[in-house]
Amino acid sequence: MKLMTNAIAICSFILPIFVNAETLQGAFKDHFLMGTIWHGYKLGNDSRNRHVAKEKEITATEFNAITPENCMKPMFVQPKEGVFTFAESDEMIDFAEANNLVVVGHTLVWKNQTPAWFFLDDKGGQVSREVLIERLKTHIRTVVSRYRGRIDYWDVVNEAVTVDRSQGKRNQTASYKSTPWLEIIGPEYIEIAYRTAHEADPSAKLLYNDYNLDTEVKLDFSLAMIADLKSRGVPIAGLGYQGHLFLTEPSLAAIERVLRKTKQANIPLHITELDVSVLPNAWKHRSASVEQRFKLAKKLNPYPDGVPQKILAEQAKRYSDVFSLFLQYSDNIERVTFWGVWDGNSWRDYRPMLGRTDYPLLIDRKFEKKPAYDAVINLVK
Repeated sequence: MKLMTNAIAICSFILPIFVNAETLQGAFKDHFLMGTIWHGYKLGNDSRNRHVAKEKEITATEFNAITPENCMKPMFVQPKEGVFTFAESDEMIDFAEANNLVVVGHTLVWKNQTPAWFFLDDKGGQVSREVLIERLKTHIRTVVSRYRGRIDYWDVVNEAVTVDRSQGKRNQTASYKSTPWLEIIGPEYIEIAYRTAHEADPSAKLLYNDYNLDTEVKLDFSLAMIADLKSRGVPIAGLGYQGHLFLTEPSLAAIERVLRKTKQANIPLHITELDVSVLPNAWKHRSASVEQRFKLAKKLNPYPDGVPQKILAEQAKRYSDVFSLFLQYSDNIERVTFWGVWDGNSWRDYRPMLGRTDYPLLIDRKFEKKPAYDAVINLVK
């Protein structure tokens, strides 16, 4: 892991910033990494991100780890076969190195945000298993080897497990998610991905990342999958738990179960996409699926002009409760990453319902620290 000193890259020079206990990274330096994301230059609705400089400043000051929100996903890195675009990823890596940030590459293999050409032959039909395996390997080798020695962790496979709720809550079952990767290659695509990534950069730690792991059958399936792969020498170094939370869902008991069972399985845990929505849940079942989209409904967007102090207090309490659990299990948690720098640039505003106004992070839309920020940092003062 890289040594932690801090600096902000401004134009062509570096402005040093002293890390102290009044920042998130300083407060939690003895517990786990505190990360955020590289938003890049586009918002979720594709309008220009005018706040890149401010986001960089906050990132370099408050955090010591960074994950790209979008620019390393297959649709951005290889939009056409053999045509790789690395400009924004290169810029993120340069920024991270200038500011001594641990880098998490995200993501190499996913059902979503992967161009259709991966799965099609030259006539538009389904590609053969052999060709898709070679495309998978080529993509991973090219991307991972470019940043060999410069990326500390990779989210190699993202969201490969699903839950069938059709038989009711008591009879839920988990299985591999239906994807072109699974349908064409079979579950072996997961092993192939990890082995190929490890060959391309043996020094990088490789993670499996998923949401709703607080659903017990999904957690158990994921832990069993990792255990099986590790038993056959597949180099998986940890589990990523996407912490997309609501004010009351999931329960603290369900979150604690993820932390406890992962520790019992001796699998290092990363909290990879943390935020706490203050809005009503738009999904029938609490989710973080980007595949589902719903029409904007007023009752599901109650705070378009500002969030009440009462709700901010509830959010602060929620964050405090969750981080208290993280601290209890900090000996097995390597990183906590917020899925955003500030409320003004969050995926929650456009998924699963475009046009909502959410307030899920620790820094508000005016770049001011919220009660939730104080609640979190006060736990370790």
